[in-house]
Amino acid sequence: MEIFTLFCANLTILLVLSASFLVLARKFPDQAWWPTWSLANFALALSLCFFALESHLPQMAVFVVPNLLLLLGFGLHWQAARRFAGLDAPAARLWLPVGLLAAVNVPALVFESYSLVYITTNLLVMVLAGTTALAYAGRGFGGLVSRYGMVLGFVLMAAEGAIRAAHGLALGDAMGAGLTGDIVLTIHLLVSLVFVTLSGAFALGMSFERIAREQQDIASRDPLTGIYNRREFDRRLDALLQARSGTAFAVLQLDLDFFKQINDRYGHVSGDEALVAVTDLIRKNVREGDCFARLGGEEFGLLLPDIDRSCALGIAERIRRLVETMKLDFVNDGFRLTVSAGLYHGTGADLDRRSMMHAVDQGLYRSKNNGRNQVSLAEAA
Repeated sequence: MEIFTLFCANLTILLVLSASFLVLARKFPDQAWWPTWSLANFALALSLCFFALESHLPQMAVFVVPNLLLLLGFGLHWQAARRFAGLDAPAARLWLPVGLLAAVNVPALVFESYSLVYITTNLLVMVLAGTTALAYAGRGFGGLVSRYGMVLGFVLMAAEGAIRAAHGLALGDAMGAGLTGDIVLTIHLLVSLVFVTLSGAFALGMSFERIAREQQDIASRDPLTGIYNRREFDRRLDALLQARSGTAFAVLQLDLDFFKQINDRYGHVSGDEALVAVTDLIRKNVREGDCFARLGGEEFGLLLPDIDRSCALGIAERIRRLVETMKLDFVNDGFRLTVSAGLYHGTGADLDRRSMMHAVDQGLYRSKNNGRNQVSLAEAA
């Protein structure tokens, strides 16, 4: 493939990506990574233009401008990765590589040593691409499959930077200013074409994968309290029952006693505040892998995988005591909420979701009939 064709292919993709990300930045103004990705691709496109026009530029421009733009583009890619992960991306770290190369340009221009600029630029590209690959491999992108395409693209560019730095060391003072039209340049442009295609495609894929997950999470949440809804609770309980692993788990059904009195005495807004306060309190006192859900009205469910009976009872009793002693800001006449609960513990053998929830419900009603503010084991346990 001709060098001119490779230049045009790289430039076209970079400009299309830059324009596309700019449109998305206007559509999603709260997502700071879109304009950063746009600027990163535009800086790389400008760098490519200066490299292509180097024969028409003064030597100082050939030394300085395209390489600085190249580093700025990769620095912006690092910044976008950090922003996507919700991490700090200090401007000082963005401009540090550019400043280092600018400082190197002074002796390089004095001694007319383009190899010094070439080697420094590629070493810095290696570092920037490597740190960006590490950012995409970090925890802020957990669960997003598309991030591995970004990791691959930046690892590829880090390796390319290392190879080109070694190439510059091998040539030494024999290297002239600007690019050389040889097989090394052809390979570099082919690698760059793969990189810009990967980074663009997987940036879009990663972003829309996150949007899809966020929408899925919203669909599984109760809009008032933010905890899981009945549908998600049922889905997780079905998965536990279908697994038939033989591992014991617990299902806890909770109902707030005399909750209607809050709505009648203090109003429905206060009732909503009470529900939010109760859910926040309980959410802080369950394990990370437990499923806490609002089943409807003032009724809640708690799914406790892989737990023994004493621990399950301990969690249920702790929740009951915490609710009993909880203070409500809008109450000034001594009113206190309490909770009644039914608890199943076992492996789920020979039970489907309907029969299990019926057993738990019977335990809940036994707590209600025995005076409320207590936990009762389901008979199926």
